Amino acid sequence: MANTVKILLKNVPFFGHLPEDAINHLEAIVTEKTLGDGDVLFREGDNANTCYIVKSGAIEILKKDKKSGKDVRLAVRGQGEFFGEMSLLEDSPRFASAKSSGQSTVIEIDRDQFSKLIGKYPALAMKVMEVLSSRLRQSDIQLINDLQRKNEQLEFANKRLYETSRELEKSYANLKTANKFLERIISASQFFIVVTDQDGKIFIFNDEAKRIFGCDFKDIAGEEIGILIKPTGKGEILTEIEGNLKDGKIWRGDILTETHGHSRLVIELVAARVFDEKGEIFASLYMGRDVTEEKNIERQMIMLERMATRGEMAAEIAHELNNYLSIVFGNLELLEMEMQMGNIDNAPKKIKSMKDGLDRITKFTEGLMMYSRPASKKERFDLNAFLENELFFICSQNRFDGVDFEYDFDRRLPDITADKSQIQQAIMNLLNNAADAMISNAKGNKKIILRTQYAEDAHTVRISVIDNGVGFTDESLSKVFRQHFTSKESGHGFGLLAVKRVIKNHGGKVWAERNPLGGAIFNIEFPVIVEEKSQVAVPQIG
Repeated sequence: MANTVKILLKNVPFFGHLPEDAINHLEAIVTEKTLGDGDVLFREGDNANTCYIVKSGAIEILKKDKKSGKDVRLAVRGQGEFFGEMSLLEDSPRFASAKSSGQSTVIEIDRDQFSKLIGKYPALAMKVMEVLSSRLRQSDIQLINDLQRKNEQLEFANKRLYETSRELEKSYANLKTANKFLERIISASQFFIVVTDQDGKIFIFNDEAKRIFGCDFKDIAGEEIGILIKPTGKGEILTEIEGNLKDGKIWRGDILTETHGHSRLVIELVAARVFDEKGEIFASLYMGRDVTEEKNIERQMIMLERMATRGEMAAEIAHELNNYLSIVFGNLELLEMEMQMGNIDNAPKKIKSMKDGLDRITKFTEGLMMYSRPASKKERFDLNAFLENELFFICSQNRFDGVDFEYDFDRRLPDITADKSQIQQAIMNLLNNAADAMISNAKGNKKIILRTQYAEDAHTVRISVIDNGVGFTDESLSKVFRQHFTSKESGHGFGLLAVKRVIKNHGGKVWAERNPLGGAIFNIEFPVIVEEKSQVAVPQIG
């Protein structure tokens, strides 16, 4: 074997003191092994009966961590360094594994051959003990240093943990204060606030929500929003709201809903998603207020404005009528005076003048009926929801006391385009007529059914007002919707003519029929323009 091995052996602490013939003997009994990168020389737990010296390259000493199962590097042995020396003295498994780091060459010494060498050179055993003792001492020192370093790290970590704990306590206290403040704000808000989690379950419910919806938090905690908001008429509105929220849009609108106490109210609602700092859904917010009284006042204001307008028109009409009537009354007074004087020669002239005046009044009133078509402002809306909303406000009027209202709405009905004000007036006139027709009905026997029907093939919608009042005679049924026709002692027939004009303005028709169960049915029908709904995106909040 080349002199390189002999030189290498002499540099090993075990063998440096041996005489030349012993080195020569040792050189003869060792073997040489070449390893590639990553090759394992021996594994932890293998039988140990050889010692190694690194001739070239590097060998990693690895110990498997019991918790993670990964190899932990204990040391790296380079050229001239030895390892596995404990196998020369005891028969025990390998304490660690040895793996080549890159290309390397090692010299292997067999335990049996080494034992024979000790028998010939006893001083070698003492030298081995000295080297092992030195390594153990170095290991102890390294272990102590490691323990000191880890202790310092542990003390630093403990200090940081204490500081972090104090900071967390302070943050928790601040968070608790902020949370209480937020709870007070939410609780004192004049708007109802309901919040659902990622699964749509209610977890925030303030005092105003309790007042409006008539229930306690414990009654609805963990339930979905539909337990609170129960839209009447357009039931699919909750699906529409959820669709908007999924698209990252805010939903705003008025909803006619029913409370836990089965009373109805109109709420102004805003619904939106709430996102966390990662942009993920954190919750859904439903906020709003009860606008029932406002809507009622708004309707009354509109009615007052209409009455004021009608009052002005009535004053102008009265002025015109007075002009015509002054001619009639003037001629009537002159005729009376002349007849008292026995002069009747001018009577035919005076009578003709009065007749002409009355004809002018008749033509004037007919002209008012003919040319009083209202201006039309059409818009797109949900007819079923509109009608139910109207009934909500109408049924509280005195003339409808004791009347049982029933809805029979066709849920296939699409949104329509019409003049809300005119449709409202037409329905109001028909409902008023129905109430008047049931005046003589016994208490508890007054019923009005409001029905909608959609003819999909013809694209028409029909609204029917059905009552169980006095109904029609053959004569009255044939005269309905004619000018000046009325079945009421104080009526003038204008109401049904107004209904006819409204429906004609919408390209439709109106007719009446007998109710087979007793009473009357008034039908109005007009075409529907089917349009696709469009939604406007709004920014998401978070």
